[in-house]
Amino acid sequence: MLHRTRILVVDDNAAIHSDFQRILKVGPQRSSLEEHEAELFGDLDAPMTLPVVELDVELTLAHQGEEGVELVRQARARGEPYAVAFVDFRMPPGIDGVETIHRIFEEDPDVQAVFCTAYTDLSWKEIASRLSQVDRYLILKKPFEPVEVRQMAAALSAKWRHQRERARAHAALLEREAHLRALLDALPQGILRVDRQGRCLEYRPPPGAGGPSAGAVPSSLEELVPAGDAARVLERVRRAIDQGASERTELLFDGDGGDGRRHVDVRITALGDGRPEAILSLTDITELRQRQEEESRLREREIALRAQVEALGALSTPIVPISRRAVVVPLVGEFDARRGEGMRSALLAGIVARGTRTAIIDVTGVPRMDEGMAMELERTAGAVRLLGAEPVLTGLGPDAALQLVALGVSLSGLKTFLTLQEGVAFALRRHKV
Repeated sequence: MLHRTRILVVDDNAAIHSDFQRILKVGPQRSSLEEHEAELFGDLDAPMTLPVVELDVELTLAHQGEEGVELVRQARARGEPYAVAFVDFRMPPGIDGVETIHRIFEEDPDVQAVFCTAYTDLSWKEIASRLSQVDRYLILKKPFEPVEVRQMAAALSAKWRHQRERARAHAALLEREAHLRALLDALPQGILRVDRQGRCLEYRPPPGAGGPSAGAVPSSLEELVPAGDAARVLERVRRAIDQGASERTELLFDGDGGDGRRHVDVRITALGDGRPEAILSLTDITELRQRQEEESRLREREIALRAQVEALGALSTPIVPISRRAVVVPLVGEFDARRGEGMRSALLAGIVARGTRTAIIDVTGVPRMDEGMAMELERTAGAVRLLGAEPVLTGLGPDAALQLVALGVSLSGLKTFLTLQEGVAFALRRHKV
């Protein structure tokens, strides 16, 4: 594949321009017979034989150094720079070739240059002192061979192209690196690269964590991790490198300035590709641990509060024995399902413990009777019967009775008395105590 090459020739001799046009542009082809004829007898008027190297050249001609410098400036501004500039050494009355190339390099640092000269007033050392970029120019002696010109044009244009490609690749690499750095800086994790001996190769601390400050790279894990944790972390690093697996641990740092301790989650991943190195991702999880501790404290408080509520519930529904076979459970205040369950459990346990045969449930202190309360009474009465005792309900006043009728709740089968005294008298008579 041919690459189009823009070449500039700066020479005050029009004949030299014609030579470059013949050499760098493909001319008419001659037959092999004509070639042999020219070789045997000479053919000064015939077109010059072109070498095998092919070029796709866009040629620009200038007669003076200042003109050539301006052409380079304009071409670079258009985004169509020259790859190679062939510059004559002497171009009176204007600037010489050394000054011309010096100014061209100032306009375009990438262009490759060739001095074309039959003789020079300056030595190589003097030229090099004026043009420090010795790797960007060559010297072509006149009269030059066409193959030399084409070879220089091809080689220098290829060099120019490769340098531009490397520059673009380098710029893309720098941009990619900048993006990755920006991404890393945006992450809350710290990054640490270590080898299997625990030497730190790169380090970016997690925000707010203890240890060395940003920009400082600790020499080893011992300088980074808390005392006593280095051996454990290094063991996990080596295991991750050897097995190619991830490891995880947690470190506890002492906070600076009275900020308290910092919890840091450490994830260890082998770098891969056979390299004996690992990447440690450091995440500050102090807030997470604080929330977990707070949630744990709240659960403990809730459990303690629930126990207190149950204890108070048990105290609010005392079981009062009135004889060896009879007990009274006085209910006072509002009643809900949880309290009803607590009352029922306490009563059934008391019946079993005392061998009770009559359980009097007194609702004189209950301000209102609703469907939920009625259902709790029915459940309690049924459970009492299953234990072989007889449930008795006392203190059910007119308002409560009307509420039950309105709700359609029937307490049939449950012996009731208007007052607690009547219920107690019934139990005593029954057991003749």
